[in-house]
Amino acid sequence: MKKPALLLLVIIIACFVVPQTTHAAVLGQFTDTITTSRPSASTPLAGDQAANASTATIVSDTQNYSIFIASDSATFLPDSGETQNNGINVASMSALNIPSAGQRIVYFTNTIPNAHHTGDTVISPITAMHTIKFTNQTAIPSGGKIIITFPGSGVNTASPSAQTFSFNGMATADISYQLSSGVTCTSLTVSAPTITCTTTGGAIPGGTVITFLLGCADGSSNENACTTQRPRLINPTKSTSNIQSGASASTVLDDNWRINVQTQDSSSVTLDQSTTTIGIIESVQVQASVDPTLTFTISGIASGVNLSSGHGTGCADTTNSGITTSATFVNLAILTSTKINLAAQDLSVATNEAAGYTLTATSSGHLLNQSSGYSIADNGNSPASMTVGTEMFGIHPCGTDANSSFTPGSGVCTTSACTVGGSGKVGWPTPTTSLTLASRNNVTAGIVTTIEYASTVSGTTPAGTYNSVITYVATPTFN
Repeated sequence: MKKPALLLLVIIIACFVVPQTTHAAVLGQFTDTITTSRPSASTPLAGDQAANASTATIVSDTQNYSIFIASDSATFLPDSGETQNNGINVASMSALNIPSAGQRIVYFTNTIPNAHHTGDTVISPITAMHTIKFTNQTAIPSGGKIIITFPGSGVNTASPSAQTFSFNGMATADISYQLSSGVTCTSLTVSAPTITCTTTGGAIPGGTVITFLLGCADGSSNENACTTQRPRLINPTKSTSNIQSGASASTVLDDNWRINVQTQDSSSVTLDQSTTTIGIIESVQVQASVDPTLTFTISGIASGVNLSSGHGTGCADTTNSGITTSATFVNLAILTSTKINLAAQDLSVATNEAAGYTLTATSSGHLLNQSSGYSIADNGNSPASMTVGTEMFGIHPCGTDANSSFTPGSGVCTTSACTVGGSGKVGWPTPTTSLTLASRNNVTAGIVTTIEYASTVSGTTPAGTYNSVITYVATPTFN
C-alpha cells in the first residue's frame, strides 16, 4: 500500500518544478528589418596578383557565390610574409566567366599596392542596421531581461567561412531602444552572439511594442527612425550550398537566418520567446546607357545689331556691314581705311558629354584676291587687336566659353561706328592648324558663342574681291 503513495508524491513534486519553463508565451508581431540584405562578399584569389595591379582574378560562381559591385570597398587579406591592403574601391566585376571555369575578374578604381598569392582572401563586409520590433504578451517586471540572440558565434568577420552574422565590435553605444514609458536598460550587455537588456524603472506591461535598433547611435529613439545610423553587424556570406546564387544565376534564392528574442523575469525565468526569419539575398544591379549627343548650329545675324543682348555673353560690338549674314555666307561689304567692318554669326553647341566640348576652326587660307594673288593681312593663330586704317582681317569669338586669348569680354571696336579699334583681339586659322575658339569641361544644354568677322584696310590695299572659306568643328570631349 505504500508504493502507490510514494509514486503519487513524485508526480506532485514534478508538477511544481516544471511549468514556468515550458509554457512561455509567444511574442507578437516579431520582426527584424535590416537596411540592406546584401550578403557579404568573400572569395579566394584564383591566381597570383602582382603589386600595383588594378584587377584581381577571383574564385566565383560554382565554387563561390560572392558578388563585388561598384562602390564596394574591398580588403585583401595577407598570407605569410604579405601585407594586408584595405580600402580598395571596386569599379566593377566582369559580366561573364573568364576562360578558366569558375573565375571572374574584379576591377578596381585604384591599384592594389602589394602582391598577393593564389588562395588569399578578398573580402567586402556588408554592414546593416537591424530594427527589431515585437510585442510582449507577458508583463516584464523591473529587473527582468530582454535577450536577443543571433545565429552562430557572432565573432567571425566576412571570410569564406563566415556564414553567420558578425558583431564587428558592436558596443552599447551602437544600440538604441524604446521600451515602456520610464523604463530603460539598467545594463545593456553585448556578448556575441547575444545582446542582453536588464530593465529598470518599472514593469513593462503586456501588449507593449518594444523596439531595438542595432546600429543606431541615438541613445534613445522612436520606433520609426534613426537619426545617427552606425551599422555594425556584418551580413553573412552567401551559402555555398545555395545553388540558386552567383553572378551568372538566372534565379537567386535567399539564405534564411533565424533571430531569437526572449523575455525573462528577474529570476531569469522565461516569460515570452519567439524566433523570426530574415533573408539575405543579392542586390539587383541596374544598368542603362545614354548615347552621347552633340547639337551644333550656325545662325546668321542682321546688320545694325547690338551684340550685347541675346548673343554670346560679353559681346560689346554692333554689326555694321550693311548685309545680313546667313548660316553659310558672310559678306563684309566694301572695306575702307576709316572704320572696321563687322558682321557676325551665332554658333550654338549642346552636348551631354560630362567632359564638355571644343569648338575649333580651320580655313582655306588668307582672305585672298584670286585675280591678283594679294591677301589681306591677318595675325593667324596669334590673336591681336585691330587699328583702324592698318590692314587686318580676322574673327573674334565672344561668349561664356570663348577662348581667353581673344579677350572675349572686350569689343573689337570702342565706338558703335567702329572708327576706333578696341582691345578685343582677332585671329584667323590656317588650313593645317586649327584655331580653338571656345571650350568647356562639362555638359551644356546649349551655349552660344558669337563669332565676329572684322576687317579694315589701308589706303594702299589693292582693289578687288577677296574670299576665303572657314570650317567650324564642334567636338565632344569623351571621358
